[in-house]
Amino acid sequence: MSKTAVLIGYGGMGRRYHQSLKLMKIKTIAICEKKIKKTAKEKFDKNMIITNDYKKLLKLKADLLCIASNTQSRFKILSSFCKRGKIKKIITEKPLSTSYTNCLQIKKTVKSKKIKLIVNTHRSFSPNFLMLKKIFKKYKENPSAIFINSPSAGLGNMGSTFFDLGFFFFNEKPKSVFGSIDKSGTVSPRGRNFKDPGGHGIINFNNNKKLFFDLSENTGLPYIISIKSKNLEIIIDEINNNFILKQRPKIMKKKPLYFYLFKPRITKLKIKHNFNVVKMTCFSIRKIFEDKFSYKNLDNAISVMGCIFGTHASSKEKKIIALPLKRKYHKLKINFA
Repeated sequence: MSKTAVLIGYGGMGRRYHQSLKLMKIKTIAICEKKIKKTAKEKFDKNMIITNDYKKLLKLKADLLCIASNTQSRFKILSSFCKRGKIKKIITEKPLSTSYTNCLQIKKTVKSKKIKLIVNTHRSFSPNFLMLKKIFKKYKENPSAIFINSPSAGLGNMGSTFFDLGFFFFNEKPKSVFGSIDKSGTVSPRGRNFKDPGGHGIINFNNNKKLFFDLSENTGLPYIISIKSKNLEIIIDEINNNFILKQRPKIMKKKPLYFYLFKPRITKLKIKHNFNVVKMTCFSIRKIFEDKFSYKNLDNAISVMGCIFGTHASSKEKKIIALPLKRKYHKLKINFA
């Protein structure tokens, strides 16, 4: 018998989930969305339930629930399905919630109700990024710095995408964040009611590991990710499927690191898959159906939100903010899209 799914939210990301489920031959039996175009409805299975009220779907039985509604509504919807729903496997979009208090409440509810929840940080499950981790291991190198330069679609939106890579490559959680929020006042492309400015800063980990980020609104070029260790650097232009490995020559490894006037050996890496958000979302869907399950993904997602709220607090108070986030910042509320 084929697996079934319920989908909440049918905007851009919701439609991608629908395509991902089709690719994996998982039947979508219900969709909740306030407004669905008539042309979209015409392509749906005639037996599919279509509603604008998620509460009507709480008693449905399915193998998977995908929540792709906006961040403001997500906490209420997720909490309702955890407490009153029949579905025990849930994938939710990011950012996780509009406040750190809500993030902690989600964790408490999910664990108490024994729900398997994954936040869609598909890079953590991507064969491409798993390959990069193996490259560092092969050369017995430990990543020590990550640089991310990206056009801003909001610190909450893009930060929740990229900050998770620090936990992925460093294998630990951060200890502090220092940053600044953009003051340009650019209207969110998702609507004027959403307030998610860009920003830049640094997230500090133990042993001098650090993640530098510039998600400001002063560039519109595709994002670039650079991961460095003592003798290696991997540069990722993910959207254009360009992964580059740079290495210090063997002779240079005998010299102190401040000897840097040399030509590195450059190799274009053969990647496992091209950039495709629909296919990459499948990585998260596959993960939740694995026999072994842990809450590491959720724990990391909450820590990521701590970095995001911490950047806002740092910008306002003009100081380094310790992580995990102190209680006084837990109710800081930002209307992420």
